[in-house]
Amino acid sequence: MPYLLIRQRFADYNQWREAFDSLAEQRSAVGLETVAVTRDMGDPAEAVVLFRFDDIEQVKKHFPSPELEGAWRRGGVIEGSSQATFLREAEESAGNPRSA
Repeated sequence: MPYLLIRQRFADYNQWREAFDSLAEQRSAVGLETVAVTRDMGDPAEAVVLFRFDDIEQVKKHFPSPELEGAWRRGGVIEGSSQATFLREAEESAGNPRSA
């Protein structure tokens, strides 16, 4: 299953979290499932969020979208700080199985 990793910096976590939470329905509608919402231990003004999804074309309808960019503004996301990385699980090799 593919994943989407988002990193963002913000001025105020509570303001950021309220904006993030306001998009829950929209994320669900495009098939994004939130796996983890975390903060960087070395920089608590940075959120790191991991999503799981099935259909990348659906996800691209949300990221980026006018609704998402509006939430970033409401949430105090620092301009230029948003980073998105699409990931897929590493393949296992015969001699190197995935560790548990």
